[in-house]
Amino acid sequence: MGFLIISLYCVIAYWAAGKTVYANKIRIGRSVDLVGTRLVVGFMFGIILIPVAIIRVIFRI
Repeated sequence: MGFLIISLYCVIAYWAAGKTVYANKIRIGRSVDLVGTRLVVGFMFGIILIPVAIIRVIFRI
């Protein structure tokens, strides 16, 4: 059960990082680095990024 919750959190945090930190950015590099940094940023700051991303999607900011 714990693995499922952590996996779900990682997926939502990855999405939230893309909607907030990396929105409208062109990133160049290896795909492993691009996905890895977005995953790490999302995992570390997901508590903050998830609500902000939801608000941005609802109000289309």
